[in-house]
Amino acid sequence: MVALLVGCDRFKGKVTAPSFLKINAITIEDDPNDSWSYDDGFFTSLVDAVNVVIFVEGDTAETNLGTFQLPCEIPVLRNGNIDRVLINPVVKQDGIAGKRIYYPFYEPITLTNVVLNTDETTDLGNLVTRFIPKSQMKVLWSEFFEPGPSEFSVDSVVVACNASDTVCSGYGCGAVYVLPEQESVSFGTDTTIFIGDPTAIVYVEMEYWSDLDFSIGLNNPSYAGGSNKIKSHMTIYGKPEKGWQKIYVNLGALWSKEYRNYEYIRPFFTIRNGKKQGGNLYIDNIKLIIM
Repeated sequence: MVALLVGCDRFKGKVTAPSFLKINAITIEDDPNDSWSYDDGFFTSLVDAVNVVIFVEGDTAETNLGTFQLPCEIPVLRNGNIDRVLINPVVKQDGIAGKRIYYPFYEPITLTNVVLNTDETTDLGNLVTRFIPKSQMKVLWSEFFEPGPSEFSVDSVVVACNASDTVCSGYGCGAVYVLPEQESVSFGTDTTIFIGDPTAIVYVEMEYWSDLDFSIGLNNPSYAGGSNKIKSHMTIYGKPEKGWQKIYVNLGALWSKEYRNYEYIRPFFTIRNGKKQGGNLYIDNIKLIIM
């Protein structure tokens, strides 16, 4: 998306040619004040776009330049000093480009006194942000497949993989090996996860590498004393040639619609093997987070 916006420099009058803001990438780092005690896989990210807002003293309001896919050069009909540039990290919700959102768990980036010159590019380079503070978000469940007990031990479907040419990050990942004669393979967490807050925003972040299509959803009752029911939120398509991929899944949408925000949930996965060819699913760096 390219947005050309009419503006005036407060000293030099009307501007007729654009200046440019360049952003290469955004990555996530730990906040030393919070110090998330997880492996590096906690901070994997796929911020593939940004929403950019600028403000100049004397303006009556901020100017939203729009949303731009990274890396980007953003044309701005301004020159001189920009008092504040607000950059919101944007991700593909559910892995869908048409559902890009400002991810609520990442802090916006604020830059001050950014200078723009007509017909020139101000390069902001590679920017870094953090998760919002622990006081505002909770990690209710995580699985990084490092040494120790796994949350996935249902019928030994998910096994540990430590092959250096396969692991996404750290020392291990989870693997599900599907045989040609298996039409589908399902697995979920061993324990239920307590949410409590019926208004919570619920996301699952994960990385995957799959030969086969698989769905992610929930397997739990919709009210106290009710029987479990399995509902899929979305299907993720197998693309082995792409290797490891990051996805942000809005599991709260399913939780609200189908389970009436019942206070306990259990993430559930089903691999489809309709062509009876078999294949592998690798998963890593999974975390369920709420705010």
